[in-house]
Amino acid sequence: MLNSNELSIGVSLDELFAEATRTGAGRVMATSCCTDWRQLEPGDVYVALPDSGDGVEDGHEHARRAASHGAIAIVCEQPVPVFDVPTYLVSDSRVALGELSQALVGDPSNTIPVIAVTGSHGKSTTLALLESIFSEAGKHCGVMSSLGCYDGMSHSSGIGNSPSAPSIAARLASMEAAGCTHALIEVSSRAISQARLAGVNLDSICVTNVTGAHLDLHNSVQAYRDVQRRVLDYLSPGGVVTLNADDPESMKWLDGIHGPVLTCGLGAQAEITAQVVQQFSNEQIFVLTAGSDSVAMRSSIVGEHHVANCLAAATMALAHGIDLQTIATGIEAVDRLPGRMERIDCGQGFPVYLDAADTPDALRASLRAARQLAEGRVICVLGDAPRHSAATDYTLKHIVCRMADLAIVSRPLADEDFERTGHVEVVAERGEAIACAVAMAEPGDVVVIAGSQSQPMPTFGGSDDAGLTRQLLYARNETAIRLAA
Repeated sequence: MLNSNELSIGVSLDELFAEATRTGAGRVMATSCCTDWRQLEPGDVYVALPDSGDGVEDGHEHARRAASHGAIAIVCEQPVPVFDVPTYLVSDSRVALGELSQALVGDPSNTIPVIAVTGSHGKSTTLALLESIFSEAGKHCGVMSSLGCYDGMSHSSGIGNSPSAPSIAARLASMEAAGCTHALIEVSSRAISQARLAGVNLDSICVTNVTGAHLDLHNSVQAYRDVQRRVLDYLSPGGVVTLNADDPESMKWLDGIHGPVLTCGLGAQAEITAQVVQQFSNEQIFVLTAGSDSVAMRSSIVGEHHVANCLAAATMALAHGIDLQTIATGIEAVDRLPGRMERIDCGQGFPVYLDAADTPDALRASLRAARQLAEGRVICVLGDAPRHSAATDYTLKHIVCRMADLAIVSRPLADEDFERTGHVEVVAERGEAIACAVAMAEPGDVVVIAGSQSQPMPTFGGSDDAGLTRQLLYARNETAIRLAA
């Protein structure tokens, strides 16, 4: 449910949905809206959403219930058998919900610049880097990210994969009220496909990459890419877009962008580039170049994919007039991100990284970074029970078998063919897999715990991945000390 800030003014549905087919008499001034008839309060506008395929019922089936519970109007994309309150038949009720939600809070994106970060991978990391850079530049940014949110006054947990349109509107309104200079938002393909951004004007769009992710949601690679490209529909006239020049699919967007575009990448064809100078298990040093200006910076997060995220954030910051030295200071200030090649150091003689990678491209990038650092073996703990399509799950198994010297997986992921692979160890559950990896590792090896979870596990004392790994490493070190004594 969403309420307007100025209940005495409201929003005219006849003006907002001027193209809608209308039934019923009288003008409707909306001051709140709702999509769930069970939560509806008298005076709400009920927006009937279609079946999204995720277990939520088609809202059109409950339009009569909404009217009987006090809805002052029904907004729908299919005719509904409601005759005692006005109805507005629109082409897409998801779009209508977004537009109404933004209008009810005064269209904050018309006042506060909104910067969207989208793409297959690296969104939350790029957003965290961008927030740090803008903070270093003296900006006060609101944030909506899967890593965490900030509305200008208080911090809260991450938004999840796809916040609702009313939630986006409410958060933007809070940022505007708190005096934020910018709003930084993470935009998933699910949010785009379900028109959660409708009514939002994006000042800038940062595209990290466009691969073949989320096929379980979009059914095909091309369908996913088409959905991602629709984010451009929300770009304000004259808004700037940054693209990854190393990603061929992203560069195909150039023909559809009529405003300013900046490109970044590790290749020479990009306008803003970077070159990795040194890599260690606990940091990497690279030089970022924009035109004739260059700056060296270090990051305690390793891997070329992180350099690509730094480039994306730096390019967007440059587009907003922030100088290179400030950008470098902002990037260096981000020394750790949960589950993003997060190093767990308890004095052991080999690096251990927690990484949230649970898609083929993300896992490939993490294991490539591990391979570059390893003098010995790459040991990978694969994520827990599969959450993807069978094809994606098969690809994950193929990648870990090809790029790791030893894969340790829990029973839910194992199948007969997988278990017969020579360098795969199958154990009962994830906690045991982590324990096995830590016990087997030797100096020179690199351990990657992929698909890293922040939720406590029911066994092993209820620890999450990070807590359990630390416990195991400390226990291993204590054992080594006793043996040496």
